[in-house]
Amino acid sequence: MRRGGFTLVELLVVVAIMSMLAAILLPVTARARAYARKTHCLSNLGQLGKAITLYADDYDHWYPCCSVMPSTEPKPGLPRIRDLVEFYASAEVFECPDDKPTDPEYTFPSYYEGEGSSYEWGELCNHLKVGQQPPFVPFKLELVPILRDYEAFHRRGSTIGINGLYSDGHVQAY
Repeated sequence: MRRGGFTLVELLVVVAIMSMLAAILLPVTARARAYARKTHCLSNLGQLGKAITLYADDYDHWYPCCSVMPSTEPKPGLPRIRDLVEFYASAEVFECPDDKPTDPEYTFPSYYEGEGSSYEWGELCNHLKVGQQPPFVPFKLELVPILRDYEAFHRRGSTIGINGLYSDGHVQAY
């Protein structure tokens, strides 16, 4: 006659099956979360592209003239991209969810906290009108992102990616 309850062997079998399922599902969920963060970043860049377009419409179709930080020293008198377009976009779109600097000497936990934005402005657009080709540049401006991640925040396996906003308004990982 058997009383209610499970034997030790039955419990061990259930635990083994559950641990195998967890081992199968955890890498899949980690990849899905990384893809969601990358997509969130692309969405932020798309919204910033709309904000830059609104800025350009208000200023006779001129791109913002901004400093590039932190990859170069800030130029005296030039504001950050956030300072110019924050009126047109919410503060949340300036932060990439994967923003974690790899430089050990960087004193802030993220570029967003240190610089006010996770994205770097393309200096080629300074002093340019929308649709204008920069002088002395042998390639089309549409091939270079006007706003991009400061670093390669997005890692997927052995692939490292940077998200970029291009002058025609599309966003793409490269």
